[in-house]
Amino acid sequence: MPHFDTYPVAYSFPVYSLCWVLLWSATRPNSRWFLPGAFLLLFLLRLPGIVFNGEINPDESQMITQGMTLARDPVYFRSVDGTTGGPLDSYFLVLPGWFGLPADFITAHFSAFLLVSLSFWLVFLAVRRWFGQQAAQLAVLPFIFLLGLTQNGDFIHYNSELIAICLLGGAYLLYARQTAHSLPSMASLGLMGLLLGMVPFGKLQGVPLAAVTGLFAAIDILLRVNITVAGKAKRIGILVAGGIAFPALFTLFMWSTGMLNDFVTFYIQGNFNYASGGDPVQNLLNLPRFFRKGTEFEWLVYLTIALFITALVVYISARRQTTETAKTWQRNAFILTLLAATLYAITKTGSEYVHYLYFLMGPLCLLAGFCWSNLIEKTTTYRLGLGFLALYLLGFAGQMVWNYRHGIPLNPYPTDQQGGWRLPQSDVAKVVRQYAQPGEKLVVWGWRCDYYVQTQMPQGVAENHTIRSTFDHPMLGIYQKRYVSDFKRSFPPVFVDAVGSQNLWMTDKKTQGYEIIKPLAEFVNEHYQFAGIANDARIYVRNDRIKKQANAVTN
Repeated sequence: MPHFDTYPVAYSFPVYSLCWVLLWSATRPNSRWFLPGAFLLLFLLRLPGIVFNGEINPDESQMITQGMTLARDPVYFRSVDGTTGGPLDSYFLVLPGWFGLPADFITAHFSAFLLVSLSFWLVFLAVRRWFGQQAAQLAVLPFIFLLGLTQNGDFIHYNSELIAICLLGGAYLLYARQTAHSLPSMASLGLMGLLLGMVPFGKLQGVPLAAVTGLFAAIDILLRVNITVAGKAKRIGILVAGGIAFPALFTLFMWSTGMLNDFVTFYIQGNFNYASGGDPVQNLLNLPRFFRKGTEFEWLVYLTIALFITALVVYISARRQTTETAKTWQRNAFILTLLAATLYAITKTGSEYVHYLYFLMGPLCLLAGFCWSNLIEKTTTYRLGLGFLALYLLGFAGQMVWNYRHGIPLNPYPTDQQGGWRLPQSDVAKVVRQYAQPGEKLVVWGWRCDYYVQTQMPQGVAENHTIRSTFDHPMLGIYQKRYVSDFKRSFPPVFVDAVGSQNLWMTDKKTQGYEIIKPLAEFVNEHYQFAGIANDARIYVRNDRIKKQANAVTN
């Protein structure tokens, strides 16, 4: 397995030079090698992060653990609860195991790369359908640079937006094809509805984007003069039926496994409660700060604004000489409405998590396609646009040189001391492995899901990061009651209270330790013994395992 140190100069700068080759390729009107070259370059740029077998963001440990648990007990909400992340995000991580891949961080990082590549392939095809090959090449290019050259972990780790943006990318492509055909295909409409209906099970935050896409697809059908009223009703019915098919099937699955109440309570009610995040107007005004948190994403926004202003001037000038078709107006209205819905979706909670910005990339890429389709019409504006793009790419080189000269890692995810494919083992994991084996249930109180991954032990409670059973909110009692019930049902051989200095958000043992749930404290006191502290986490071992360990030592 390749490994990279903190300053892989011999790798980083040669691979960066390939970005300029790809930029040249993008300027060719019909470059057949552009798309495979773009994804190969993206893989090479992300390779140092892909082979890093450690946690880049706590969310990915959460989802790896959920995937590992679902592989043994596939009933969602009984075995796992992804809270804000949908079921599909965790179920997807079951698939690599079917091909013999381990449930570790390398697998998750590679899966993230595949999903990002798929989503941009779909968006690329949508842009090409509307604006042509060259515009699509130039539109997708800065996103390849961003997602390859950034070291911001929120754009590299496996996150809960990736499944949703793939589903949305497929829907954008199907809608673009629909507008190009005189008679929309029934199969295409049904598939579009199916993809849109799956979006909430990837991420509820994607619902506004799905709603806009479905609405414009329906409006397009209604505006067709070549389709009878009965034909329009039939096609919209197919679209709606596709949209409710997956929710209906998942609801049936939940009902058949006795988890329907949990689905409604913990996914729908729980997440709507979570989503009430302050003043929406103020959240929108905070967008510049939000973009800045995405580091190089802020540059992408500036690039898009510069291209849009230039393209708008060309577009308005061209309108004096040409007549816009209804299809063109419909397409442009869709892109702008989708962009507005996305800004609402990513700011609604007020959380400003950088990985939310993934939702904005598809609409921005569509908007960039509009920009380039206008810029390439005139030599002057085309060259100006290429100048903006070159400056954007030069910014990454400047950042790399500056970081290197100031001792800032070019690669924040070094693997030269990693030991190949082996998972890192914390002191907590080493103690846990003394009393339990991989495949047995583990319960960790707090937010240290990496302990599950390190020990390769599935979670014994649905909520594997326990902030919703700790911090005050309207459903606190419901979460705590489920936690105790899950704990007793799984009766894990080892229980870890990770609250302390090495924990995320939960650091105060007195006010956030597991003892805040009295029935849980009583059960642990009766059936477990304190086995020591590691990584500032308290470790408790079930009584029978303590006896077994003592007998083994005696014999």
